[in-house]
Amino acid sequence: MFIWLMARYEHTPIFQQTYILTVNVYKATSNFKREYKYTLGQELKQRCHNLLELIVKINAAQDKRVLLGKLNGCLEGLRIHLRLAFDLKVVSGGQLGVLNKQIEEIGKQIGGWQKWAVKN
Repeated sequence: MFIWLMARYEHTPIFQQTYILTVNVYKATSNFKREYKYTLGQELKQRCHNLLELIVKINAAQDKRVLLGKLNGCLEGLRIHLRLAFDLKVVSGGQLGVLNKQIEEIGKQIGGWQKWAVKN
């Protein structure tokens, strides 16, 4: 009898790294001026939540390819909004560097997941 076990999403490296990114985005947005806190800050946090939710859905999905494309697009949207926060001077260069490094790592994991999904 063959039993296929799916990894629990919270054990996957991509979920763990995205969770850490989400925590760091929360920390970064906590210091936003009121003008940006409830607009751009909220958008950044929502995009992180969307990433986490998509990872959970992808992990459970039979055909992961379409959702992985959405995940990649969502990650790129987060990167763009972070750049906007930097240009508006509500995120420092150091914060942007740390967050972009985390985004880059997550992007590499998405790429690897996409290659795996095409083969299987």
